[in-house]
Amino acid sequence: MKNDDDNQLRPRSDDADPASSFSERLDTGPQAAGQARSAVRRALAAWGMTDLSADAELLASELVANSSEHAPGSPIGLVLRRHLMAERPDGIVCEVSDSSPVLPQARVASPAEERGRGLAIVAALADDTGVRARPDGKTTWFTLALSERARRLSRGAEPEAGA
Repeated sequence: MKNDDDNQLRPRSDDADPASSFSERLDTGPQAAGQARSAVRRALAAWGMTDLSADAELLASELVANSSEHAPGSPIGLVLRRHLMAERPDGIVCEVSDSSPVLPQARVASPAEERGRGLAIVAALADDTGVRARPDGKTTWFTLALSERARRLSRGAEPEAGA
């Protein structure tokens, strides 16, 4: 996981179109991960990017569960941004913000441990991932890119079979 304070990539969509971003405030607790999955599913369906839904829902719920555990009692911010740019693959950036100043650290969980694999799952499935400190906490993020076929479908440009 990248620490954005290391002057590395800070994924953000420069698209000012409100239809290209979605945000929701989540309460901490056991329901937060399910709320995140639902929000991600709705946003991706609205954008025609359902090919990303399964991975995006899983990764967002992992980050939200971490925030819920490590910043209890404070709201969790969930932001999804769609990017459709020529210089990089179409896809999404998902950001999860909380009030804890402690940056997450990936670790290797033993086979007997019930927890501790979330950041490894995010790193394995996401195209990129990282964290940036903020004055009021932190934001953990990941990116996912559409496959070439899914990109064409999301833009309405899939040719008919046999054409």
